[in-house]
Amino acid sequence: MASPSRRYAPLLFAAWVSPMVLVVPAAQSAELYRYQNEDGITVVDWAIPADYVSAGYEVLNESGQVVRVVAPAKTETELEREADAAKRQDAEAAAEAAQLERDTFLLRRYSTVEDIASARDRSLRELEIRIAILNSQRDTLSDHLSGHEAKLASQAAAGESASQYELDTVAALKAEIQSLDDAVEGRREQAAALGEAYNRDIARFGELEVIVALRRQMSVKSTSP
Repeated sequence: MASPSRRYAPLLFAAWVSPMVLVVPAAQSAELYRYQNEDGITVVDWAIPADYVSAGYEVLNESGQVVRVVAPAKTETELEREADAAKRQDAEAAAEAAQLERDTFLLRRYSTVEDIASARDRSLRELEIRIAILNSQRDTLSDHLSGHEAKLASQAAAGESASQYELDTVAALKAEIQSLDDAVEGRREQAAALGEAYNRDIARFGELEVIVALRRQMSVKSTSP
């Protein structure tokens, strides 16, 4: 009969193995590791050195059958590619959800393409009215500015010092006129963007009409005897 020291030697060895080696837990002591070392040689052992874990390995049972495969750790480049792909998928999903929401809105709000065109024309007319009001205000300020600049010119022609009140008024009027010019430009840009948005809705609604018509035809065919 084997001596007690020989019988327990494997357990003592497993407990002593360096922390740089991945040791098989006691509950899985019948499993083996198969991996490749730095020379490309396939090794089968009860433990796998930590340096080889990131390269991937296989776990075998005592019959030599593969019970689990641990894939190699991903490189930074692979992780970056996966992150980029995930971002693209999220962006595509968000775009699809937004399009679905817009399609639902169009079908609920409008009955025909003409309805959308009428809504576009009303919105653009409202913006044109606002632009006309701003231009009218600008014309009024421009007239005031011309009057005050004329006073400054008269003072200069008479050899008089420029009135501080007139100088301040001219500066304030120019600032107001510039502000109105900026507002007009903003309204024009808004009108252009609004027109494009409505035109996109008109084109999309035309596509949806075709889709809805096809679905109705298919539904009628499927329910007919």
